[in-house]
Amino acid sequence: MTEKRSAQPSHDGNIACLNRRNCSQVFFVYAGAQGMVEGMGPMAFLQQSGIADRNVAFIRDPHACFFDKGVSDDIPSIEALLDWHKAYLEDNPHITEIYCLGNSMGGFGALLFGYLLAARQVWSLAPGGEWGRQLLADLMVDGNGTTEYDIFYSRQVPEDQAFAESLRACPGVRLALREDHGHLMIRGLLQSGELPRLMRGEAL
Repeated sequence: MTEKRSAQPSHDGNIACLNRRNCSQVFFVYAGAQGMVEGMGPMAFLQQSGIADRNVAFIRDPHACFFDKGVSDDIPSIEALLDWHKAYLEDNPHITEIYCLGNSMGGFGALLFGYLLAARQVWSLAPGGEWGRQLLADLMVDGNGTTEYDIFYSRQVPEDQAFAESLRACPGVRLALREDHGHLMIRGLLQSGELPRLMRGEAL
């Protein structure tokens, strides 16, 4: 089958999509508060993480408000952003497996939308802060029957540790406490070669 790539509307440049018709997996990647994945733009992250051959949607919040204000004038809220995800999946029926990944504030996005979309797997790296923590705990406490969540965080950052461990009792949550990497968890896991292994479904 000939591979086809298609571009989605950019929504003020805050959503970038790479579609591959011969792949059944999609990775929704949520950026941190600076609009990047620990300093990396979409293409650099895709190449280093090993997911450049998958369907990918890179989503950033220009307001740095945990997606509470959406990402653009036409996607002005979390609810509207959830609708965008659903429309994307409807427009791409070849996609049957959903994965979510995010760092820092984007780690919150990965957990939230991973739960709401019943993703197969979520990787949340160094989620932190108090905003949204109780929302996630209340939402995820009953589980959705599908999603597994791996939350990586460092003992070096108390805020990240408090965030991650507040979700300990939620179904499907696995906590991965590290002694290294601090808040730059993605950079650390890339340098160690662990992140590409995770993306391939390998156990660490």
